[in-house]
Amino acid sequence: MSESLPADQKLLLDDILARLRKVENSPDLLRFMAEMLRTLLRRQGDAQFLAVIQDAFAAGLPGLAFAEQKELAAEVIQVVITKRPEIALAWQKIHGIPPRQAPAAAPAPAPVPLRRAADLPMEMPPPLPQGADDYAFTHAEAFVATQLGDALEKRLALMRVPLPAIPSAAWCLDQPFFLFVPGFASIARAFLAGPVLRRCRDGLEKRVLSRIDHDVLTKPDRQAAFWEEVRELVLKVVDETLAKLATHHKAAEAKQAAIARTGNEGNEGFRMVEMPVTRPRTYNLLGVEFALGKVTTTKRVKVKVPPPYKLEPAEIEAMDLIGEFRNGAAQAGLNLPDAADFQFLRTLLNFNTRLFAQTRDELIGLAGHEDTTSGFLTERLKAADKSFTNFLTDTLVMMMFTRCGDTSFRLAQFHAVCVGSARDKSAMVAKRPFIPAELARRPRELAVQLREALRRRLHMDAVLGSVERLLDCYKVMGRNLFGPELDEARAVITAFPMVFAADPEVATYTGIAKLVLATINGEQADRSICLMRVGQAYDRIGRKAAATA
Repeated sequence: MSESLPADQKLLLDDILARLRKVENSPDLLRFMAEMLRTLLRRQGDAQFLAVIQDAFAAGLPGLAFAEQKELAAEVIQVVITKRPEIALAWQKIHGIPPRQAPAAAPAPAPVPLRRAADLPMEMPPPLPQGADDYAFTHAEAFVATQLGDALEKRLALMRVPLPAIPSAAWCLDQPFFLFVPGFASIARAFLAGPVLRRCRDGLEKRVLSRIDHDVLTKPDRQAAFWEEVRELVLKVVDETLAKLATHHKAAEAKQAAIARTGNEGNEGFRMVEMPVTRPRTYNLLGVEFALGKVTTTKRVKVKVPPPYKLEPAEIEAMDLIGEFRNGAAQAGLNLPDAADFQFLRTLLNFNTRLFAQTRDELIGLAGHEDTTSGFLTERLKAADKSFTNFLTDTLVMMMFTRCGDTSFRLAQFHAVCVGSARDKSAMVAKRPFIPAELARRPRELAVQLREALRRRLHMDAVLGSVERLLDCYKVMGRNLFGPELDEARAVITAFPMVFAADPEVATYTGIAKLVLATINGEQADRSICLMRVGQAYDRIGRKAAATA
């Protein structure tokens, strides 16, 4: 990357890297990086780039030895020097565009002469989706895709809740739980109505697609009646296709795990099998032989057996298809959990929406009531677990935690539901497909929440609430299951001096970080003292913030 830099920029990079090599410990490295980043990115258009680079550097530090931290710092500096001209140009384009001239008013269209109904052109079906192939029933398939997509979006709408503001134990900086992101509906819709539905053509063509005529494509009343007639059949065919894909996908994952464990696909082998052999039935009568009829016997033959872990074509197709689903989500800025697979998509199309909505309202209502005991809430969750799949139960738990994570369903209750009696992460994930990853995010997200509360200079209550919820993580979550995540959160707090180096209140924020770290590390056992001292340090800043922050 540095070879393409102009001579003066390369000289600057070499000089900074030479100074970096003289840094001897982590605290000095943080101060050095804070000074360098503030110097290199000091223009008005660099503010957003500076924040992203600081956060990326802070997020990359956990778990690194000092030598690796210096390597990361060198990489960050190189990226800054290389990319800052492009960032500046992009910022100028965004903020420096001259105002556009208003377009001239279009002339009024000429009045359309009256025509008889018989002379009017035939109403055309809606346009085909982009990328449609030359399938004979393309318009009919597009109609089914639209109806299927609408049904899916209605179901996903039942699973969304308002996202919390700071301070909250369920707060997230970037991406919340993926089902709460409105964009997931369009991603899942495009996948089901596209690649998956195309694999259902054999099951739908004779019984559904061939029956869709011009009236169904153009008249809303006929569309509703026809879809009501064929809806169950379409869902059944799609479910069967997803079930086959799920089976192949699980088999492929098992083989890939075996390959990762053994390092190869295994060896080809041979196996003895019984094969039928048909030959003429022969007779010998008085020395005269003749054939009459046939006789079938078996004989043992040796056949070649492929490597045991070699993927079959159907398994490769399933892996490619789920990869297409996840890549499409990633391109839209959404990271899907591993459990969002074909089996999960089957669940989305098959669950009882009325029962789910009733259970959702009941559980959220109970969790939002401060008098609800954790024992009673646990019993109601167990009842829901018997009525729904693990996917749906986890979704209900996430909805409760997001809406009521600061009332009756706090981090401790969320942790208890997630971990249960599991002794390790594999046992936990086997029972709960979604919420272990969301629980594991809590320490870092809550450390970032404190950083954002300080950066935005929120009200005192928001800052103290953020500190309290962060300390809850270290009280509730054990290091056996969540050690790396707790260390990552500690690293976010440790990086406050660098992140706030350009802030006039850097000394105050550094002091708050030291108070929080002392409590996390056990140097200050009483968290109430930590909260009191954080409040005293932040009081001068917090009094200027709005009370409703």
